Amino acid sequence: MLHELLFVLSGYSGGVFLPTPPHTPTTYAIPPDFPLLHSTERASLNRLGQLGFVFGQLQQFITTVKDLGRPSPTLPHGAYVQAVVSTLESILNDYRKDILAMEKRILNKHDEAGANVVPIALLTSSLSRWELLLPALWRFVLLLQQEPARYHGCCLLDLLMDQAHTGMSELRDAMEKMIVRLHDVLYRQLACWMVYGEWTDPDEEFFIVRTPHTASLDTPHSQTAGWQRHYSLAKERIPAHLSLSLAESILFIGKAIATVNSASDPSTSRQHSHYQHQRPTILVPEEMKRRHLQLLLSLHSSVQQQHEQHEQHEQPRASPWIHFSMTLQKVVQQIRRSTAEWLFSQVLVGKDGLQCYLDSFRHIFFLGYGDLSLNLIDECTVWRRRSLSLRSSLAPSHSLPTKHTREETSIEERVPLSKSALVFRHQELNALLAKAGVGTEAEDGLKGYRLEWIDADDVRAVSFYFTDLLLVNGRCLLTYKLEWPIDLFMSASDLVRYNELWSFLIGLKNVQISLSGLWITRSPKKKQQNQLSLLSSTATEDEGEYKERIVWRLRFSMLFWVDILWNHVQTNVINARYQRLMTTIAPSFLPKDARDPTSHPALDFEEIQMAHTEYLEDIMRGCLLLSGSCAKTMHEILRLCLDFCELVEEILEEGLWKRTKKRRTEKIEATNVWSKPEWSRPRYEWMEKIDSIEQNFFHLTRRFFGLVSHQAQDTKASGHLDLLLMQLDCEDYSPMHPLPTHSYA
Repeated sequence: MLHELLFVLSGYSGGVFLPTPPHTPTTYAIPPDFPLLHSTERASLNRLGQLGFVFGQLQQFITTVKDLGRPSPTLPHGAYVQAVVSTLESILNDYRKDILAMEKRILNKHDEAGANVVPIALLTSSLSRWELLLPALWRFVLLLQQEPARYHGCCLLDLLMDQAHTGMSELRDAMEKMIVRLHDVLYRQLACWMVYGEWTDPDEEFFIVRTPHTASLDTPHSQTAGWQRHYSLAKERIPAHLSLSLAESILFIGKAIATVNSASDPSTSRQHSHYQHQRPTILVPEEMKRRHLQLLLSLHSSVQQQHEQHEQHEQPRASPWIHFSMTLQKVVQQIRRSTAEWLFSQVLVGKDGLQCYLDSFRHIFFLGYGDLSLNLIDECTVWRRRSLSLRSSLAPSHSLPTKHTREETSIEERVPLSKSALVFRHQELNALLAKAGVGTEAEDGLKGYRLEWIDADDVRAVSFYFTDLLLVNGRCLLTYKLEWPIDLFMSASDLVRYNELWSFLIGLKNVQISLSGLWITRSPKKKQQNQLSLLSSTATEDEGEYKERIVWRLRFSMLFWVDILWNHVQTNVINARYQRLMTTIAPSFLPKDARDPTSHPALDFEEIQMAHTEYLEDIMRGCLLLSGSCAKTMHEILRLCLDFCELVEEILEEGLWKRTKKRRTEKIEATNVWSKPEWSRPRYEWMEKIDSIEQNFFHLTRRFFGLVSHQAQDTKASGHLDLLLMQLDCEDYSPMHPLPTHSYA
């Protein structure tokens, strides 16, 4: 019986202890018909049989994981599980040693109670701690086997920490040993990533992942920062005891080193042609690598020493995950600051300095080069009219050219262009941009900038409200091809904000130019004799002047509103925020001995990034683009202004407006027409359209005023919105208080 007992405690069934139940065994037990056993003895032996069964299951789990050839998503696998198995195997080795010691005592008859009898109670008591620990470990293994995907990789730390919250000291010690082993695996991944910039994760266990790069490098969607496109955080893999900010810092360090390595690696440059923008060879200093590696190794040694001291002297200690997260936070901050300072000193100073890029973005994206923006608007207007003329020439001769062509064009723009047509359209737009830059301050500074056609199925056609205000019958966007070294500093979200701000500003400027130049080309062209004229054969000159004043009044209100908004955006928002940004970052570009201690402190790489992000955020807030309702209302107002300009141009083109050559100067005669009742004044079809636009304009501007008035107080303060409201609420001129018709008399 003792030999059978030792055999079953080693995890094997025999002639006495059988798998029970036979088909799906959950224990090893003595059959009920086995003779010569007291019920108490049977119960004690079956307890030991259960212990042997659990040991056998744990051993089988270890063997399965070790012998697993190809990883399977339905089975636990990977470096972290191997670390758990290694710890579990060392624990089971201690169990085997106890079994061997028990066998020696039995063979040496140290535990005999007389007549070659060994008390079962003595055997059971010597294995009492294993009766508690092994079933608890088996329950842990069952959890791991039931949800291998949930507890894969770094996420396995969460399960271990949850299991370590127990009053069973043996189980807590076992879990903490596993946690220390898993942190060893994490140390290796962190060292590989943060020191050498190498990403190796064959089993997809690390919380930093490589982003699949499937888009073509020539497509508009691919013009984002290289390192932002290659690596990212898998937030669902971050262990609970590591904060998101800590994970982001780890991501930043590795991405910086990896990007610098790729810039200096000729083979990488050949594979990724978009990195070949005159990249200098920059090598990460070996001394910095050694220092960072030593910091990471100190994490392992400190935890290991603390664990050994506890085992030797039984000293109380904090949980290893608490100690690890606190120490790791300090180490990562040191490495990040060191990496950021080195990176900043190498790639964003001198000829390709950050200040040069920010100045370029300020003048081109935010229309600081006035001549460039005016030329571009003129070129786009000529291009649009030429396209409309081409379509109208192909249309049937009996159709009304302007109105119908505009409707047909808007329908066509909803249909996605073919690939060849899209490429041709991009070439057309960028030819316009290059032509607009000739003879301007920006002529030599347009490298990297490009106009993109926003197709009908592009998501940006919905998210960007103002992309249809420049071409009117199509959508376009100015973007920038991020290359070395600015791709280290700017993120994809920063570029998106520059895109959105440019579309808003160029659309606002186009409306302003259209309203301002509406009367320059007012003289009508000679049309066919059968076309209607503004004046009927019996109309008087005073009636014609009345009709002109109706249009002039609406144009004046529109231009007043647009001018106020333009001046607010450029003066109170963009210029003020830009000056504040440059003042904040200026000390960072000065030598240490030349810095003024009373001015702003010098910022590191990360702090400058945060200042730049805040700068864009403030401009978006000041331009009211962060408020969806305000942005939508502004877009409706600006579109309405363009519709008004098109209507007036249509009236002029079709000869519906024939000014008399004689100009009335007598105020009294003009007053006779304006003093007539509204119902007695002459009405024409185009006047009804003007009235409709005017009513809609006043309604939208009042809604906009109300939306701005109800913005949060901090938004009003940072965006100088109170000043904007005061200017819009001018009683004598504002569309908020439309002038009565008799005031023009």
